[in-house]
Formats: sequence, structure tokens, C-alpha cells
Amino acid sequence: MVKTLYACSVCGYIYEKKEDAEKCEAYCRKHNACSLAITSLAVGNISK
Repeated sequence: MVKTLYACSVCGYIYEKKEDAEKCEAYCRKHNACSLAITSLAVGNISK
């Protein structure tokens, strides 16, 4: 079974839920930093 994952285009954290990736991206853009509450939901990250 293939699982779809979603990534924040700003910081590269990967999430199982699209909503979490969107929240992360919005937070990163607004604050130029990551939220610990949101990134705690991440399942990994993309190395840039």
C-alpha cells in the first residue's frame, strides 16, 4: 500500500495529513521559524 505524505515547502518537514503540512507552511511563512506544536506531528523531513 502506498501512503501519501505531505511536506511543508518552507522547512521540509513531512506530515501524514495535508492539513498539518498546510498549518506548518503558514506558520513558517508568518514567523520565519517552526512551531514545536506543529512539528511534533511530523513523521520526517526532507534534507535541503
